[in-house]
Amino acid sequence: MANQPNSVFAAPKSDSAFGRAQNNPQVQQMQQSAEDALNFQLWVSKQAHSLSRLKVFHSMAKSINDQQ
Repeated sequence: MANQPNSVFAAPKSDSAFGRAQNNPQVQQMQQSAEDALNFQLWVSKQAHSLSRLKVFHSMAKSINDQQ
């Protein structure tokens, strides 16, 4: 019995590590979390860009208003 591999932990020979990872719910959850994090970073970047454009517009409008 000590020489036989434990069937619970032994992977099928045709299964690749990538295939096992794709079928693992924990790996799928981590991948989804990483994708959500990237989407959030993209959203924050867009918001920061919009805010900086608004600040430039505000300063331009203020300088024009101050000249009048």
